[in-house]
Amino acid sequence: METSEQSPTSDGTILVTGSTGYVGGRLVPALLEAGYRVRCLVREPRKLDARPWRHHPCLDVVAGDLADAEAVAATLSGCRAAYYLVHSMVATGGTYADRDRELAASFAAAAKAAGVERLIYLGGLGEMGPDLSEHLRSRRQVEEELASSGVPVTTFRAAMIIGSGSASFEILRYLVERLPIMVTPKWVATECQPVAIADVLHWLVRCLEVPETAGKTLEIGGPDALPYSELMRVMAEELGLPRRIILPVPVLTPRLSSLWINLVTPVSYRIARPLAEGLKNRVVVTDDTTQRLMPHAALGAREAIHRALAKIERQAVETRWSVAGPVPGDPSWAGGTVFTDERIVEIEAAPASVYAAVCRIGGGNGWYAGDILWRLRGWMDTLVGGPGLRRGRRNPETVEFGETLDFWRVVGIDRDKSLSLRAEMKLPGEAQLDFQIEPVAEPPDRPLSRLVMTARYRPRGLFGLLYWYAVVPLHELVFGGMLRGIRKTAEAMHRAATASEEQPPPRDETPGYGRARLWLGMSGVGSIVVLAAVGLIVDAPARLLPAADAPLSSQLGGLAGFVVAYAIVQLPFDLFGGFLLPQWYRRKHPPAAAFLTGLARGVAVHGGLLLVAAIALLLAGRAAGGLGVVLAAAGLLLLLLRGRVAIAAALSPLELTPSSPVLSETAALPALPTYMAESADEGFTGAVVGVFQPRLQLLPMRWQNTLDPEFFAVAVRRRQLAIQTGGWWRGRLLAIGFTLAGVGLAAAVVGGDRLATAEGIVSFSLVFTLWSFLGLLVLPTPSRRGVADVDRKLLEAGGDREKLEQTIQLLDDLQDRERQRPPVIETIFHPVPSVEARLRGPHAPGMRGCWDAARTAVFVSAAGLGLLGRAVHCNCGRPALWAFLPVD
Repeated sequence: METSEQSPTSDGTILVTGSTGYVGGRLVPALLEAGYRVRCLVREPRKLDARPWRHHPCLDVVAGDLADAEAVAATLSGCRAAYYLVHSMVATGGTYADRDRELAASFAAAAKAAGVERLIYLGGLGEMGPDLSEHLRSRRQVEEELASSGVPVTTFRAAMIIGSGSASFEILRYLVERLPIMVTPKWVATECQPVAIADVLHWLVRCLEVPETAGKTLEIGGPDALPYSELMRVMAEELGLPRRIILPVPVLTPRLSSLWINLVTPVSYRIARPLAEGLKNRVVVTDDTTQRLMPHAALGAREAIHRALAKIERQAVETRWSVAGPVPGDPSWAGGTVFTDERIVEIEAAPASVYAAVCRIGGGNGWYAGDILWRLRGWMDTLVGGPGLRRGRRNPETVEFGETLDFWRVVGIDRDKSLSLRAEMKLPGEAQLDFQIEPVAEPPDRPLSRLVMTARYRPRGLFGLLYWYAVVPLHELVFGGMLRGIRKTAEAMHRAATASEEQPPPRDETPGYGRARLWLGMSGVGSIVVLAAVGLIVDAPARLLPAADAPLSSQLGGLAGFVVAYAIVQLPFDLFGGFLLPQWYRRKHPPAAAFLTGLARGVAVHGGLLLVAAIALLLAGRAAGGLGVVLAAAGLLLLLLRGRVAIAAALSPLELTPSSPVLSETAALPALPTYMAESADEGFTGAVVGVFQPRLQLLPMRWQNTLDPEFFAVAVRRRQLAIQTGGWWRGRLLAIGFTLAGVGLAAAVVGGDRLATAEGIVSFSLVFTLWSFLGLLVLPTPSRRGVADVDRKLLEAGGDREKLEQTIQLLDDLQDRERQRPPVIETIFHPVPSVEARLRGPHAPGMRGCWDAARTAVFVSAAGLGLLGRAVHCNCGRPALWAFLPVD
């Protein structure tokens, strides 16, 4: 069929309603890019202030309400076409349909009076009939009202729109992500034809250039028509999850389904209800008019899901369902009973850094303090139908007016000056949280800002008063802790932003620091291994420790003496590794007094950990013999991994700042809560923290300060690829498996009866230490292969080889600066390849590696009373590296 086309540059403006919503917020920039002049009618213009297209020369933003017919008519004046993208998504309560019809009829009349040539509306697919859901029936009625004035209406009808941030996509993603087994209504077998948001936008813009589309009803969809169960399967595959088990049952009503969606996903019950009702209807394209008039190769369901997930991973979500809707105005706090909690903190940072730290609250970043209380409050809110904490936030670093932060909404924003949040959780009253930032002193070297946080609450009735007095005792923990966290984060951000351009340290004037540390490690490890072997040969534990019939207090005293003896043996190596060697080789090191203070702290904490582990193993041995010791060691191992961050902070000062580095690469990578970690030791490399699954990642603040952004991005992406390639998981399993195998072997060698005594536990420790020494010899090889895997995957994904090489060299400067090593030395002792080996090979690409297996095994060896955790060359004398040994 031949179609005529109209140029985008034709006279007349295009009006868009709903431009703060999910589709409208993406349609406006698409129209601007196509060359149209656009006018947006919005209730609250401030909701568009942060959009990148807000100040486009061809854009006009007009404040107004669709309920004001005269204002709508005036806004439509001079427009040749208008998009009507307004729906009552909160569709429960019985009056929304009437309200939607009234607004549509009023808008159509205003368009007629203003001489608008055509209207364009986006509704839903589904055949009319008695089974059509109330939600879809309301959309049909809106179509009829828009056409009632005689202005030609182009109606697009779509099924599920797949795109990052859409409500239906979020429901699908969270259900699949969180539920390995799903008990679902029968509608999972209903056929649907989803369409990508990119294709919806294409047709919405394209129809303006095809006059034949005026007055037409156009069904749009992707090429795939499939049941919802199949869509869930595709989502699981794209998320990299095992196949989900789906069990359809006939008893789940739309009401029950929407309540279940409310509990599992970020979408509230009031929004989920109409969506759940609509799922019972078959929604597929039955007419090819759209393709005949506007041919277009639409994306398939899998590709649409893949692109949406990639945008989420890159934190490039342009619009989100939760931002749409009215924003309550700032209530008048005059009159009535209003409770106020005001807190002030002074921060050594510029207002911009303070504002950035404030804007990080909520979502995956947490609330700086009392997160367990926030999660408990969110869980309670979810149970009573509130949004809870599941809505999260659109971007981890920035906020816009009108968007949500968990169960708060941004109702006031003044960049670098203030932020106001209105509570949307279920409350017996009204609540608002205001942050005001005031510069106190502005010397460029040491600025000072004052942050005033004010919580306001107006109770409703007696229950509202009781609620306030019940939560006030928690305010110091929640709000006071939040301010302390904001101060720490803002000051760290300011230091990072104003730090002088630090260059990597110059090469040692006295070369050989890396080799000297290696010899120190060999001496320390060798000494302890020899002592352990000799102790077993001469049966020293039986000679020196209490007899089997001694009381428990004597047994515990014997274990304490053993831990003290170990600390004394290790101390000379710590002094050399932490102070003397860095001093001789002109490496960065603290003054003697500060070093000794830090070492004393680390030794005390580490010794305490070993003593607790020894006592736990002794008690387990007395209760259940060898099996009890193995089970206790397994429990200790899991606790060490779960509490690794807390242990590291106890061993040596470690400041954590919530962050989320944004990478420029397009590949979707695992998204983990990220913290910038500030450690005094330049060799600190952070880690991917978790037991069997990654839970969070720590990145050194020093990397951000010393590396150019492009090199820092390479380092971060490598860390994420270690997870994506499975190297982290394999390394974790290998470290855990090797440790538990050694525990079992040591328990079998010593014997169950002896494990009920201090002598048996010390013998167990010595046997396990010899096993750990074997690990130091065999685990570096799979660990090096894990490093090579990540480097190779980065290059295969299109990474720049030159940037990778420079990043490797710069990070090596913060470690031993040992560009190459003798092959034998590297093979036996080093789990991270030398710079030369990484850049030039040889590599073994056919062999899968186990990233960070060797040094994870060193850390968790404390679960079996291993004595080599502080003796290896990379962390000897460096308490900051005893929990997080350096990785690549």
